[in-house]
Amino acid sequence: MKRLFIIAVIFLVAIAAIAQEEKRPFTVTLYGGIYLNNEQAWTIEPSVAWHFHKYIGVALGMELTSQYNQPSRTTTINGHEASLADNEKNIAWIIFKPSVIFKSPNLLKNKDDIRLWLQAEPGISLACPFRNSLTYDIYDIKGNVGTVVDYMKFPNKGLDWFYWNARLSVNLSIDRFVIGAGYGISNLDYYSGRRNVTLQNGSKFWVPNKELSQSIFLSVGYRF
Repeated sequence: MKRLFIIAVIFLVAIAAIAQEEKRPFTVTLYGGIYLNNEQAWTIEPSVAWHFHKYIGVALGMELTSQYNQPSRTTTINGHEASLADNEKNIAWIIFKPSVIFKSPNLLKNKDDIRLWLQAEPGISLACPFRNSLTYDIYDIKGNVGTVVDYMKFPNKGLDWFYWNARLSVNLSIDRFVIGAGYGISNLDYYSGRRNVTLQNGSKFWVPNKELSQSIFLSVGYRF
């Protein structure tokens, strides 16, 4: 036990010594972008990073993403026309994203603390959809007027919540501020929260086939 304690102390001291290599080891960053597939979806992610080494660090982000401008979907329930509830047309997720940061040597550096470098961030995604079911509004149609008279919820089965992700970016720091742009890729199944919904008529709610989620983004950060 004493030996393990000594090893742990040496390890912490070593980490502290390495951390001193970075003048400002912490960075808070806001990422914003769009998905290149998944039918029009935006993404925004606040993140905090600890650069404990000149070229290596760790980060934790919380991504919020949602589709937009999605059409309603209709079906028949108990002989009545029904359509997907307005607030469920667009899929939305909250995703917690721990990652490891690998930075390249500076591609540009001058006396005014202006630096340019490349950065790669592999990580994992712990994803939770805002809804793991679908709600349909049921209408009573009289003439050309439809009135909502009831609703029915259909649960989803087999939600996938664990994924991998990675992003590559180019970053420019000017004193304490960092701006960047890059590309992200993940095996996130954007439709997992409704991929296995079975409607009343026995048919499955249609969603696109699984594919890798790809995005582009801009970022702005502050080092301290």
